[in-house]
Amino acid sequence: MYKAFILIMLVPLFSLSAFANDAVVARVNNAVITVKDLEEAVNRLIPRATYHGGVSEEKRDELRQKALEDLIDRELLYQDAAAKGLKPEKKLVEERMEVIRERFASKKDYKKALKEAGITEDQLRERAGKTVLIEANLRKHVTEPALMTDEALQEYYTRNITKFKQPESARIRIITAQDEKKGKEALARIKAGEDFGDVAARMSEDSYRIKGGDLGYVHKGRILPELEDAAFKMKAGETSDLIKAEGTWFIVKLEDFRPAHQMTFEESKNRLKQDLEAKRSAELKEKLLAELHAKAVIEVLLKPAGEEQDTDSHAATELKK
Repeated sequence: MYKAFILIMLVPLFSLSAFANDAVVARVNNAVITVKDLEEAVNRLIPRATYHGGVSEEKRDELRQKALEDLIDRELLYQDAAAKGLKPEKKLVEERMEVIRERFASKKDYKKALKEAGITEDQLRERAGKTVLIEANLRKHVTEPALMTDEALQEYYTRNITKFKQPESARIRIITAQDEKKGKEALARIKAGEDFGDVAARMSEDSYRIKGGDLGYVHKGRILPELEDAAFKMKAGETSDLIKAEGTWFIVKLEDFRPAHQMTFEESKNRLKQDLEAKRSAELKEKLLAELHAKAVIEVLLKPAGEEQDTDSHAATELKK
């Protein structure tokens, strides 16, 4: 148990293996990625709720390809950082080490986990340092260059002002029922004075029941026409009669209505900043990785199910020299 636990925690921290005799699945310049590296990275991609039991071998093979791509990218970013003379900040490395230690109930459990995982604390610290370097590289060449000033945001807003016009919207709650009798019973309870949200939580047959039937604010064209017609004709606080749409019975309540309006720059600023910086970050990271792949010698030994093995980049030619 301890071995599996610490390995799952350590996978995000390094791409090189702690298992020198493990089979190699890829070579990235002078570094190797092993089966154990890869399988633990795959486990990290699998939702903890399902873990091993609910994942087919076909799906696991897809995850294996994705995990290998991620490990190769991480190794390239690390090598690039090292080549540029970047050094890991000791403070950040120790902070990562402390986070890992705190996951265990005692120092004894922590030491036992390291032993079962087959690595020493110094090896763990070294790999934590590699992750700090990767993050420093991304911060310098991706995150920081992607930052947008208020002036740049204002310019974008002004040039694209029509994108920031909010259409009229309605905040609604719904109750759904497959059976008309159940729908009528729910409607009767509401007319008798019971709270719409409480009735929705107890009787509705859709996933919004856990939120008391609350769909939040919706624009026209986002919900079934029959529900939209009812919602946008009512006044705030009103509840519809039973509505049939696509074989299901609905009750709609209008909580609030917002008329169409032009969002100001201040209203738009925070969301705009997040969106533009995320977009720019993705573009810069893709560009950086493309450049690193282009000049790297990468040999992929893992063969996808049903395919002949091939090598990435100009690896085959370089390795034969």
